[in-house]
Amino acid sequence: MAVAERGRVLDRQGGGVENNGPRPLRASIIITNYNYARFLPQAIDSALDQTYPHTEVIVVDDGSTDDSRRIIAAYGERVVAVFKENGGMGSAFNAGFAASRGDLVCFLDADDVFFPEKIAVLLAAWRSTPGASVLYHQLQGISAEGAPTGAPWPARVLRGDLADRVERSGGWWPCPVTTGLGFTRPFLERVLPLPAEDFRVCAEAYLTGLAPFLGTVVGVRQPLAFYRGHVDNYWRLQFAARQAGCRRKADQYAHEFRAVRRALHERLGRPTALSLDDHHLYQYYRRGAGEPISRQRVLATLARCPVLPPAMKAREALNVLLNRL
Repeated sequence: MAVAERGRVLDRQGGGVENNGPRPLRASIIITNYNYARFLPQAIDSALDQTYPHTEVIVVDDGSTDDSRRIIAAYGERVVAVFKENGGMGSAFNAGFAASRGDLVCFLDADDVFFPEKIAVLLAAWRSTPGASVLYHQLQGISAEGAPTGAPWPARVLRGDLADRVERSGGWWPCPVTTGLGFTRPFLERVLPLPAEDFRVCAEAYLTGLAPFLGTVVGVRQPLAFYRGHVDNYWRLQFAARQAGCRRKADQYAHEFRAVRRALHERLGRPTALSLDDHHLYQYYRRGAGEPISRQRVLATLARCPVLPPAMKAREALNVLLNRL
């Protein structure tokens, strides 16, 4: 039976602190939602059904105009409900973290689904690498109806001190989107609140951009969540028109790069040599947007990217040569 404290499911076994030992690690799952009522119950249920007992579920509704708030309210004290005016993804991240207590904080997009063992697996990985800032895992794609699509991704996961390699790659590294990420509380306390107006979308990019510089990266080669592709998905909308989609992607990467570099220099006092000249995807999408970027320049940036193994570089080079997106 869950013990609720102001709506927080702290311990399904009967308490937040063990009688004969240190307090167990706690986890927070922060679901961010905007007008995804048709998917929201499955996301919330997957968060509540975690096998790890010391877990709280926070649902941030970012000013939805559909039936989302009624759905959230129906869960009562099983979740912490945060209702706010629409401010975008970054503001929802900030509001959710402010309401959380977990040592490990995982964000879940309201159209995605966690596997039941996700929190338990990430906490086990954290115990083996106590200096971690970010823990992440593969995602299994599904259709709007929930049918599996493709192989789990990212195809390769990384582990260790990546600061130097990420710096030499222009700040980019092959990480998943929001639902595949977990962050340790000490890291989030250093970098949040994030600049909400700068991240109305893709707020996770601010966190994944900073994490390798402030701790160890821990990748788990195991799908622990479903990532749903559907017509309203942000990245699907980005490519409604190919060249315009490439322009938006390049602009988005540049925007994220500047925000991360500014935070490292001004907020965290960690000067870096980050350069967009080393960001191979930025160069690739600039070319796709019609800028005068030669194929040779894109290939050269890819060749010196230190966070991709040779096999992945070969596949990416083929995409460049065939002009694939």
